[in-house]
Amino acid sequence: MQKMLFMCSPTDKIMPMCYNAPMDRTRNVLLLTGSYLESLYPIVAEYADRRNWQVEIAERFNPPRDWNGDGVLSMFLDEPVMNTFLDSLVRRRIPIVDLFGIKMRRGMGAVIHDNEALGRLAADHFMARGFRHAAFYAFEWTRQHDERYASFAAAWRGEVPAKWIWPKDPGFRPGRKALVDWTLRKLRAVPKPLAIYTYNSYNAAFVARTCLDNGIAVPHNVAILSANDRPIHTCRKSMQISGIDRDEERKYRTAVELLDRMMTGKADRNTVISIRPKGVITRRSTDVTAVADETLRKAASFISRDISAHFGPSQIAAALGVSLRKLNAKSKDELGHSVLDEIMRLRIEEAKRMMLETDLKLSAIAAATGFCNASYFSKAFRRLAGCVPRTWRARHWQPSSF
Repeated sequence: MQKMLFMCSPTDKIMPMCYNAPMDRTRNVLLLTGSYLESLYPIVAEYADRRNWQVEIAERFNPPRDWNGDGVLSMFLDEPVMNTFLDSLVRRRIPIVDLFGIKMRRGMGAVIHDNEALGRLAADHFMARGFRHAAFYAFEWTRQHDERYASFAAAWRGEVPAKWIWPKDPGFRPGRKALVDWTLRKLRAVPKPLAIYTYNSYNAAFVARTCLDNGIAVPHNVAILSANDRPIHTCRKSMQISGIDRDEERKYRTAVELLDRMMTGKADRNTVISIRPKGVITRRSTDVTAVADETLRKAASFISRDISAHFGPSQIAAALGVSLRKLNAKSKDELGHSVLDEIMRLRIEEAKRMMLETDLKLSAIAAATGFCNASYFSKAFRRLAGCVPRTWRARHWQPSSF
């Protein structure tokens, strides 16, 4: 079958250019979209190709009030214009599949993320690393924010996580300085190390930037995990943020299939489906063992800050103003090994990241992680990882999709 091609733009309809398979009755589907729904477009286009849909795209804050079609995919917010449009759809019994789960009511279906599973994943991720103190962070509020906090807090063992959600006024948008000041007050008032689970990657990137700009070490004093994983926020070289893979593709495919079943009378219009996440993608922002001792946290931050430099335990002790003997005693007590072993572990972990994320030669990676030559790097790597760097890279590296 010849593949259908689509002309896609925010203001145009997705129009079929060619199609030579048997057609079902044409159905008119409205996609109310936002800037972060772009990964949904190719899935809808593929399904529209197979099912003979005409798909109209509109900005969700400006829905076409006179629209009259067969089904709607959207992320509805509790906002006056969208509420009016939603009421009109429900009155006319037009099938709706919501992708957000904030504005839930009779007469509409939804495919949403499993907030309870997200909270358990986040709590388990931090507790496995030894964190005792935690917080949930967001600088906007919807019903979903409360759900995400509740699921995280329910899964946490020990001291109840703090709830840092900006005052619950969806219509209020604070300025950046107000947000920075509010965030810093929260961060400075709690014990360290602190685990922060954020509502989304945008919030996570803001916390990370605030910490870095104000001398708060990430991840050694504050570790950050986002409830989603959006590369523009989480994959920056300056601060790689751990995120949860929520299986967005499965969510969107489930949504278009559910809408199709609703439009053909094969599914109830109030159907709600929760999508379980795949797991945590661990990056630098949580790749740490939580230690209560502030001196050890400073030592780990010293090592990570300039991993390419040639230094040893004596230089770290001198920089921190403590004796090497005392520093080693603290390290063995909390980490179970010496400061030298911790330096080597952090260098090897950084080398692993570079082998996965770059195509640099091993000699360049050795130099970038503080090893005096490739031979020493290879021996140290084999001792800690169980194989030489070349073998490890061949086992774990996957070619880029770009």
